Amino acid sequence: MKKLLTFILFFCLPLLAMAQIQWPAGKKAAIMLTYDDGLQSQLQNVVPALNEHNFKGTFFLMGYYLDAKDLSQWREVSQQGHELGNHSIYHPCNEAQADTLSSHCRALNCYTVEEMLNEIKIMNTFLSAIDGKSQHSYAYPCGQYKAGGHDYGTPMISQGICTFARMSDSEEVITSPSQLMPNNVPSFTALPGYKAEQLTSYIEKVLASGGAGVILFHGIGGDWISVDVEEHQKMIDFLASHSEIWVGTFSDVLSYIQQQK
Repeated sequence: MKKLLTFILFFCLPLLAMAQIQWPAGKKAAIMLTYDDGLQSQLQNVVPALNEHNFKGTFFLMGYYLDAKDLSQWREVSQQGHELGNHSIYHPCNEAQADTLSSHCRALNCYTVEEMLNEIKIMNTFLSAIDGKSQHSYAYPCGQYKAGGHDYGTPMISQGICTFARMSDSEEVITSPSQLMPNNVPSFTALPGYKAEQLTSYIEKVLASGGAGVILFHGIGGDWISVDVEEHQKMIDFLASHSEIWVGTFSDVLSYIQQQK
């Protein structure tokens, strides 16, 4: 009996912890397409491209850039099954920069954890007024998670302020439920000048692993940190040719993985 218990503890449990994700409906991997800042080029070029193939994307909106005239469009985007996520109000990063309309420092090093969490809560309320949902995911501005030198992502998740938080600049793939850290979800950043081959190469890596991957975009055919419309469309066409890949929202895919823990 003791030998059996030892075998389970030292051999079986580690294997269970590393168990691959069991995808639904014959899927073999998942890709989450995420878009930051709530940009016009996303409304114009991304949403129609996703809708053509019934793909669902996640749009992390930044309160400072939202215009009242755009709210009805973003509400429609949500009603089409896409996700609206929280990208803060002022997009605070560590650089010592100040908002031009105020003398208050909007750099992340000027915030306390409490101030950062309060800003995220306000943005959640704004998002709920648009999409009617009580929970939202989050994307760290500039991929930075320390306010005044202290981690604000962990309390944000533990207090239920947001469900999942996306980091940036990583090609890491989530290959098992035990690997998922809700406050630190890696993502591959698409930079200006990127070709479809660079995007599909990452997707092929995700598919080969049987895991889940996140791609981070900003502008598509306009605005800033922009990827050409044609290259983005080639990536969409590539995904459309691989029905074994689930192209789902950030929260839907991660919630599915989390349920397997």
